[in-house]
Amino acid sequence: MRQRGDRVKGSGAALAAAAARASALKGRTTCQRQRRGFWIATACFVVCVVLYMCLGNSMVFQSSAQQQQQQRLWTRKPLVLTERDVMALDVATSQVANLATLPTLDDLIKLAAEVGAAYAQLLEQVTAAQEAEDDGRALRELGVSQNYLSSVCVSLRRAADVSYAKLKAMLLQEANAELHMAPTSLVRIMYGWMLGNIYLYSAVLPEYYLLQDDTPSHALALMRSLNVFSWSPHVHTVSSPETHKHGAAVMTYDLFNWSGGVACKRGLLSHVPHAMRFCESSFSSWFAVALRVAATYEELIVLHPSYAPLRLHYAISFAFLAMDTAADAVTGGTQSPDEHAAKALKVIRGDRSKLERTYRHADEAHGPILVLLEAFLTPVGLYTADHVAQLVAALRAWRSCADAQAALLKTTAWPGDVFPGEYRPPLLRDAQLRHLLAKAQLQLGDDHAALQKLRLCV
Repeated sequence: MRQRGDRVKGSGAALAAAAARASALKGRTTCQRQRRGFWIATACFVVCVVLYMCLGNSMVFQSSAQQQQQQRLWTRKPLVLTERDVMALDVATSQVANLATLPTLDDLIKLAAEVGAAYAQLLEQVTAAQEAEDDGRALRELGVSQNYLSSVCVSLRRAADVSYAKLKAMLLQEANAELHMAPTSLVRIMYGWMLGNIYLYSAVLPEYYLLQDDTPSHALALMRSLNVFSWSPHVHTVSSPETHKHGAAVMTYDLFNWSGGVACKRGLLSHVPHAMRFCESSFSSWFAVALRVAATYEELIVLHPSYAPLRLHYAISFAFLAMDTAADAVTGGTQSPDEHAAKALKVIRGDRSKLERTYRHADEAHGPILVLLEAFLTPVGLYTADHVAQLVAALRAWRSCADAQAALLKTTAWPGDVFPGEYRPPLLRDAQLRHLLAKAQLQLGDDHAALQKLRLCV
């Protein structure tokens, strides 16, 4: 019994010790659990704060992105054109005005492009500063006065006008034209001169006129750029009769094929980045020219929305872009010819519906040309009897092929007082007239009576 009692006493002591250890262990576990919970809660709090700050910064960045972009524009160090730069441009302009030689015209085109590029960047900074909502602080920091902007614009405009007059005389073979041989013997140089003039009229001067809301000057600058574009086919090489007589092979070049597709990089203004970007988008190929011409007519229509002659030139340029789009699609273009033709038809039909009651100063040939363009763009199978009747009536607007050529292929005046005394390009080129009449022949049939008097033009 004692032995058993001893065992019982031993067991009780062990139980008591175990209970004490269990109690101590429970206390330590509870304390550890409390500390662990504290650190977990702290970590969650830190993560939440970090996420909140990141999201907050993202929202602030998104809301202020435009403001920061504007700030970067006007905080860049402005390209200040010194009085010496402007004086040099004025001297070069006066030299060419007195007598255009190859070196003087070359120097003027280069200098005007360099000054024009710096001026365009300055105008960009001024525009951004004016749009900044900072009570005029950005504009004051630029330190550019309106008198300064105006005086530089006057010098650039005179340089553009003088070079335009010289190029016009050369390309249209006017009497007493200086460098009259340039369009057919200096293709690469002529390309650079034309690019420089178009660049000023199309990409530099309009920015100032837009800033000043000067619609007449803006429209005239764009119009003159279009004129220079229209003279592009006049630039090509010609071979001498002696070469033909001896049967020698002759390499001929037009405005673009001399360069192997890199006219901008090999041209006169390759050292002016702003002019280079304009060149690549607007004067690097015949397709680029066609796109720029159509886009420029769109700009002019915005400035003079009710002036009918602009809409006629635009309808023609946009309609024939369908052919250029087909050629572009072969080289990887994104828009199909059918898609473009549908857009052009929408433009033409819209103009026809508004021609008599909305637009002013319409040419006599405006309506008939729109009908021919509609026939040109409409698939033969979709041409209805009503369309045929309209096409026959349109073809009666001209008594003969010579009559049609005189009305459509020759230069005419701008009606009204929008562009008084300015050159106006012909409505159509010879190839375009042939395309229109060839499609009319498909729509009507080869022997239709309405086409007989125009047979020589087809």
